[in-house]
This record gives sequence, structure tokens and C-alpha cells, in this order.
Amino acid sequence: MLPYRLGVNGYAFIVTNNGYILTHPDLRPVFEGILKPAYNRVDVIEIEIPDDETEPRNFSDAIKEFRRKIVFHNRGNATFRIKSHLDDMKRILVQTRHFFFMGINGTPFSLVIALPHKYGFNRIQHPVESDIHRMRSNDKIKGSLAQFFTGNWTIHPDWQYCRYLDDKESFNTPEEEFLHFLKKMEGPGWKWSKECDRKLICKVVADAKITSWFNQNITTTTKEENGAELVKKIGIVVAFMATHSGLTRWQDFPQNINTSEHEPNFQLLHNKAIDEIWYRRAVEHHYVDSSNFVYAVPHDVGNSSHTLVTVSHAIFKEDGTKKAPAAVVGYQFYHKALYQLFTKITSSCGDMPCKRTCESEELHCVILDDNGYVIISDNLQETGYFFGKVRSDVMHQLVEEGIYRVTTMFDYQGLCPEPIDTASPATKILSPSVHLMKLVNWAIGTIVFFAKSVFPHYLEVLPETEHLGNHFGSHEDYNAELHDHTETEEVAYGEKEFIEKFAITKTKPEPCDHQMYMYSLVHYSERNISNSGYNRSMVDCTRPYIVQKVTGSNLILVVVNNLCRENSTRVADSPDPVQVDYNMSLACYRAFYNDFPRRHYMTCINRHINESEIKLCGKATNISPSRIFQIMILTLISYAVLI
Repeated sequence: MLPYRLGVNGYAFIVTNNGYILTHPDLRPVFEGILKPAYNRVDVIEIEIPDDETEPRNFSDAIKEFRRKIVFHNRGNATFRIKSHLDDMKRILVQTRHFFFMGINGTPFSLVIALPHKYGFNRIQHPVESDIHRMRSNDKIKGSLAQFFTGNWTIHPDWQYCRYLDDKESFNTPEEEFLHFLKKMEGPGWKWSKECDRKLICKVVADAKITSWFNQNITTTTKEENGAELVKKIGIVVAFMATHSGLTRWQDFPQNINTSEHEPNFQLLHNKAIDEIWYRRAVEHHYVDSSNFVYAVPHDVGNSSHTLVTVSHAIFKEDGTKKAPAAVVGYQFYHKALYQLFTKITSSCGDMPCKRTCESEELHCVILDDNGYVIISDNLQETGYFFGKVRSDVMHQLVEEGIYRVTTMFDYQGLCPEPIDTASPATKILSPSVHLMKLVNWAIGTIVFFAKSVFPHYLEVLPETEHLGNHFGSHEDYNAELHDHTETEEVAYGEKEFIEKFAITKTKPEPCDHQMYMYSLVHYSERNISNSGYNRSMVDCTRPYIVQKVTGSNLILVVVNNLCRENSTRVADSPDPVQVDYNMSLACYRAFYNDFPRRHYMTCINRHINESEIKLCGKATNISPSRIFQIMILTLISYAVLI
């Protein structure tokens, strides 16, 4: 399935007859450039995790039945509340998804399509008049269609808009390739082929036409106040817009960019439109409050002068009771500008005199996002960190009062370093083949020894000092160096101490399961917010904080009384992954408890009609005797002849 047809937060994946994932947007086969040992054994129910309170690998009957139908090529649909991760396992997305599945004829695979419940069944459909050829024939456009693709713009680099399948022409960028075909479409005799996705191209051209105003100076379009002053006041470095067709536009504001600290490279980092994290989060947050903006900073960034804050907001197209996400707009600005604004607001009380402000030592003020990460703090070192690492007791109380909700998340694609023992705790059990090889090695060694005794000059071994000639100019240099080493003090080690000191600690990655706790802000309506923790005041040290919502955003303000010592008995669960211990190896646990049904191949495919035409084939291993062994045999034959 084409990604643009599935929309934001929708996806398709393929499952094998064994229930393993063949393709999936959350399949992570590589870890730090190394292919995982179990990358091809990720089960479908290990990647589609229901939102329930079960223990790890304690899968419900409903999800196991869902898996069975997929494996056995059944056609149908199912609905589950699924929890998935975002932002490299830092954030969680819990949503109801509808799954549609069917077998792929003639293959052992099944296709599954997943759509979000709230907005997955509606999509933007431009009117027929927006078709490329209709726009040209109706004279609604004067000039080339390329006039809409000016300024700063990019298209989704992984989507196929139009391309040559035989690579007869090469292009430096997807944008250059797109403009090449756009020019050909306007010429005479153009015919649509399988190389081009007509619907996608019509969508992106229509989006480009609608958003062409973004190429102009957008600081002059605001009606509320002077746009240039607003950009300067906030310190915006880039404003952007991304549409459902994969088109992304942006404008840089060089007057606010410190080129010594920041390089304008928005198009290199954020060119995937609906697949970007800020796009997905903005669309999902629309159903919390359609007027809100979503704020985010890099994780664990600390006090960095070039940190950028990303702000995004989703735009939906409505038609009666139906609506669908059309685009996401946003901007980025320096974190230091937000810090200055935060300090200015929290250091004064307007016309009233202040007893204490956030500049006071007895107060600690932080602004948290909807996943519990510090967006801004009076201590800049805390920027981007999980608040539970700053004040674990306060985070624990925020959960108890219903400000945040904790969701247990599992990663069944984890990788853990397992140490390899270098010691021998017991006698190694040898197979008969090992003894046979030792006997052969002894026989060869004996023959070589006798051959060397008879022909010492032909089989003479070079002295070790000759191999060191590259490192020492002469034998004298080598002997001098050797003498220096022999004069060093010798240290006596016992066998155990020697092994502990000099043994190389080896590790190898092994598949394992991870468990983590992820946080999400609980959203209250205007009716029930009065009973929440937002309207409670600070009570001595039993509740050493107050919390308030930040209007128009996904943020909350937390003010902590620094005079109260941290309560070590209240500890917030950490979002950092922790290995799950099953009291046995993961392979054994899966064999005992997760032995799910599999479907045998219905046909046997052992050859292809065109396999004889394949020239790039290996020739297997070429077994031949070594040259040393050949010399040894010739030596023995010569010796026998002489006798």
C-alpha cells in the first residue's frame, strides 16, 4: 500500500506464514550498524502490543486469535487499543486502531493494514478541477506548473512520485527528478505509466498551488500584529509547513540565526512530512484541544546554546461531521529565547508585590510537556530530561493525583550484551571427530619433524628476529629493546589473579526483552478539572508543589518548594529500558510459553524458469590441498626414491 493513501499514523505490514514480520514501520533489524541476531524472528504480536495490564509476553486470547487468522490467510478485520512508541522509545502513543487483513495469493504472506480510529478513514480529496491536465486545459493556470515549486520546498524522499525504472537518467535530489517529470507532463504526447503515481502527483501539485503564498514574505501576512516584530521578539529561526502529499515548505529567518552555533539545515532533518514526529504528535493532539500548539525539545540536551524548540500545530479540513488532517504548520526558535521569556514572566507578579518568584532560591520552577520531559527550567541543565530524574518524589505524586498516567511498555526487539565466559569451569566433552583431528595433526607434525631432520636447509624456519625487521633497524636494536624489557620488575600472579587481570572481557549481543514506563498527561474537560490536582495548593512538605496548565499548549507549569527535602520513599518509575528477567533464557521461554501456530507452505518452490540466466552465482568452496602439504608430500616422495 502507498503511504500517502494510508495517511498519518496509518501503515501497512506483511506477515509470513510463521507469524513473523517481513515489513513493518516499527521493525528495527539494525542496532548501531549491526544486524540483530533475531531480526527475522519478530512475531506480529511482539510488535502490535495491546494496551492492557498484562505481564510481559502474557498475550491475551484476542490478540492470539488475531495472529492465527493472519497466519492462516483469513480475510477479516479487528479493532484493538494499541500502544506504540515515538521519538526513540521516549514517548508513547496509545490509540484505537482498526486492522484489515488478508492473504496474498500465491505466497505464504499476509497483508495487514492499520488505520487510526479518529481520522484514519477520511482523507483529503482535491476537486476534479485540480487535476493537472484539467488545470491546463481550462486555462486556470498561466505559465508552467513549476511556478508553484519555487522557494524552499522538498518532497518526501522515500515516496515514489515519478521515476525511471531502468535508471537511464540520474538525479541529484528527488526534487530535481520531480521537476524533470513535471516538465514532461506539460509537453505533448505525455501518457501516464506505471512509473508515475498520477494521484500522488495531482495531490502534490494541488497542495503546491494552494500553499504557494508560503513562498512570499510571511511576516507581512499576520493580521494581529506586525509579523516582523513578532518573529524578532520570539527569535524564530525557521517557519515550516508540511502537507499530506509529502510537500514541505519552509522559510529561514537569518536575522535570528547565529551561524557560528547553528547551521540552517531544516530540509535535511525534517523532510518526511507525515512521517515526522512533530507531524504525528500534532495530529494526535488535535483531538485533545484543536487550538493547542505542541512544544518539544531534544532529549537530555542540558544547557546548550544552540538548542531549538520545535512548535507544531495540525490543520484539519472539515466537511460536515467529517474531517481529515490536511497539513501541519510550525516554527523553530532558540531555547534561550524561551528561557528569557520564561524568566521575565515568572519573575514578576504584575501590579501586585511578590513575596517569592521563580528567581527565589526556595522555589524551583519547571515547565513539562505532555510526556513528563522538561521543556524549560530555572536550571538550564535540566532541559530535555525526564522530570522524574530531577524530582522523583514530585513526579510520583503527580501520577498519584492523576496529572500524569503511567503506561507500561515492552520492547520485544531489544538487544542485550551477554558476556562470554573465558574460564573453563568443567572438562570439555569432546566428540570423536575432535580426537581424530588431533591424531591427524600429530601424524603431520611427526612427518614434518622427520623431514626437517633429513632436509634442514629446505625446510628451515626463519628466526623471529627477521620478522621484526620492520620495527627495528638491526638485530642490535632488537636485542637492546629486549634487554630493556627483561630488566623490568617481574610480578608473580596466581592462576586466578592472572585470569582476572589479563583475560579479555568479550560480549556478544543477544536478543532480550525490555520493559519501560512511559508517561502521558491526563486531559480534563472544563467540567471535571475542578476535582483534579490542578486546583490544589501547596501544603507544607506533604505536597511541596503546585501545578497549572499552560494555555494553548501541551505544557504544564510545576512550582516546587525547594525548602522541602526530597522524599526518598516516593520514587517514580523510570522510562529507561530495563531487561526483563524470565528466570530462563529468552529462547527457552519463547519455546515453552510462546509456541504459536504456524502454517506450512502449500506449494514447494525449488526452482525458477529464469534461474539459468543468472550469471552472478557463487561457485561454493573450492577444496584444494595447501602448498605446505604439497611440499611435504614431494619431500617424502623424494626421500623414498633416494632410499
